[in-house]
Amino acid sequence: MELDNLMLGADEQRVLLYLNTWPGEFIAEKQIARHAESKQRFIAEPYWARNSLNQLATLGLVEADSSGKYCVRIQTNEIANSKRFIAPHLREILESSGRNIDLSSFAS
Repeated sequence: MELDNLMLGADEQRVLLYLNTWPGEFIAEKQIARHAESKQRFIAEPYWARNSLNQLATLGLVEADSSGKYCVRIQTNEIANSKRFIAPHLREILESSGRNIDLSSFAS
C-alpha cells in the first residue's frame, strides 16, 4: 500500500509524522496526543489521538504492542531487499567503460 494513494486526515498525518521521528520505538498514546499536536488541544481533548491511531493501525501503517504503545510499521522486507543505484546514469557509464568494477559498492 503506497502512502501517496491514501487519504489521511490531518490528525492521522500529525500522528504519523510524530511517530516517524521515533522509528522503531513504541510510544504511549498519551505521549503521542501530548506532543503530536498543540498543548491546548491536549488539554481540551486528551484522547484526541485514539481514533487516528486506530485508523492508522487498521491501514497497517502503525502497530501496537501488548501495553497499548504504538510504533510506525517499518517495512523491513522492502527496505532491506531493495538496493538501488544512487545515480542510474553513473551506472551506465561505469558499465560501458569496459572495466571490471564491482558495482555493488555503489548501491545504497
